Amino acid sequence: MPSDPSLDDHVDREIAKCLTTEAPRSFFLYAGAGSGKTRSLVAAVRHGKTERGRELTVRGQQIAVITFTNAAVDEISSRLDFDPLVRVSTIHSFAWDLVREFQADIRDWVRRDLGETIADLKSKPSRAGSKKESERVHRLERAQNRVSYIDDIQRFTYNPAGENRESKALNHSQVISLTAHLLLSKPMLGQILVTRHPILFIDESQDTNKDLLGALMFVAANHEDEFILGLFGDTMQRIYTDGMTNIQKSVPDTWATPVKVMNHRSPERIVRLSNRIRSGIDDHAQEARADRGVGFARLFIAPATSDVEAVESTVVQEMATITGDPDWSTSLPGTVDLDHAASDGHSSDLPSVKRLILEHSMAARRLGFAKLFTALSALKSERTNLLDGSMPGLQVFVKQVVPLVEAHRRGNKFRVARTVREGSPLISKSVLENASFKDGALPNILEQCQTAVDKLTSLWDSNATPTIAEVAAVLDTTGLFVLTPSVRMALAVGGSPGSADPISSEIGAWQACLAVSFDEVVQYGKYINGASAFATHQGVKGLEFPRVMVVISDSEASGFMFSYETLLGAKPHSKTDAENRITGKDNSPDRTRRLFYVTCSRATQSLAIIAYTREPDKVHDFAVDNGWFAADEIVLI
Repeated sequence: MPSDPSLDDHVDREIAKCLTTEAPRSFFLYAGAGSGKTRSLVAAVRHGKTERGRELTVRGQQIAVITFTNAAVDEISSRLDFDPLVRVSTIHSFAWDLVREFQADIRDWVRRDLGETIADLKSKPSRAGSKKESERVHRLERAQNRVSYIDDIQRFTYNPAGENRESKALNHSQVISLTAHLLLSKPMLGQILVTRHPILFIDESQDTNKDLLGALMFVAANHEDEFILGLFGDTMQRIYTDGMTNIQKSVPDTWATPVKVMNHRSPERIVRLSNRIRSGIDDHAQEARADRGVGFARLFIAPATSDVEAVESTVVQEMATITGDPDWSTSLPGTVDLDHAASDGHSSDLPSVKRLILEHSMAARRLGFAKLFTALSALKSERTNLLDGSMPGLQVFVKQVVPLVEAHRRGNKFRVARTVREGSPLISKSVLENASFKDGALPNILEQCQTAVDKLTSLWDSNATPTIAEVAAVLDTTGLFVLTPSVRMALAVGGSPGSADPISSEIGAWQACLAVSFDEVVQYGKYINGASAFATHQGVKGLEFPRVMVVISDSEASGFMFSYETLLGAKPHSKTDAENRITGKDNSPDRTRRLFYVTCSRATQSLAIIAYTREPDKVHDFAVDNGWFAADEIVLI
């Protein structure tokens, strides 16, 4: 099975042929885990520039790259040396930039969307007096109210990283749906897209919203001679439900469909396991590099009622013995000292073992930010931002207060000053420009900043630990950093949450958050910045780690989208899942299999899987019967 690392070199040459001006051709690159997908994407951009650089410059055009996260935007932009002929952005940012000037069309779409929402809410009443009915009525009234003043809105707005709570603001899902609709119904918008970006590449295309991806493919079909749409992805790594179920079946016959088969990341044993996992869905087996070695993969099975700390401590010791790698046993759950972390929140001494858990709530309980997470999870419209670390209300605490306080503790006055200079309105560019015209103004500004910093850092005097509310109150009174309106409102209301009213419940979520110890913000920040030992199964796609521990525990998870007990044969398929499999629809076992593939394929050296289960013997037999593990690779705890 191990192969020559140059096995897939022909793929980049195939893509290069698609980018010529003489015979432009859209394509879908099928690239499994560790196959060098991003490397091929970057190579394609560079070749596109070589082929069309002068034309792009003369016409004021750019090659566009859409990727999944802001971190991926930064990574790809960096690899391309921040080339001005290339625009790299997230899907939301790209979509809004495309449609933002079509305000009349946006107004028509919003009016229609609100009408559909109102009709849907009217048709689904709940029990009178229940919380669900109260929320339905509130949402209905809010939608009806918005319809009443929609013509008074002069300009609709959207901020990909903001709260988008103003009456004129669109939310994230609206921007995606709106853009898909306009691309399909307004040929002019498609022409504008093609004129701006004759080449558009989409990273992680399998998780791109299926409606928007379908609309972009529609544009490609109508502009074959002047527009190239390049999709990069792997359907086995689709982990979000709004992605296109099977891109390959939707790709036109005229497209090129190169396939990468080499796995450059993992050793032979882990590649073999990954192939067995995905064999239940497709036949896209990978090959391992000869120079990656054999590697290790082990399955540890423990009763669902086990003490997780004891089990996981046993596993790291066992893995250290099995692999001969002492770095397994030096890993402690979630311990990263941020006093010695880098200023951007990433530690220079990251945990040696990455522990992948199913839900953020599992990490919250194990790392000590459960109260913060529980409080803000009530904000359903902000849940995605909470999970990926982009929640506006928390940014000021995670990105400004934590670095400032850590720098103060270390006596790093330069870092303190830099944090204030970069983020405080007290010393903004406009303030400094105005101060330059007034005698003695600048010293007063610096004194005001120092006073504000001293007041904030004094909250930690004598090893005290303030609440988030106490920190927020100092920011509010001193103006050192800017609080979002939602946080300011909760701070102003004070007291404790308790109202069942939907409007007050939103304030109540922030009240509950403000009542929490600020230490939970620190722990949350470690986790979101990747400086803890934990990450979710969903959150590590595209990443890799030398030693990976995959934790499977359905009893700890609160969701219904995934079921490892069903995947591993510990319980039968539900009637709905069985019917969906027969009809070719997505189902819990297949979703779980894809997620399991993603997690196992992160390891570059060794892999330990811990399955907490109510049926240890059934899981053992399933793993052996399906060829996932040999009997001597399974440990019953």
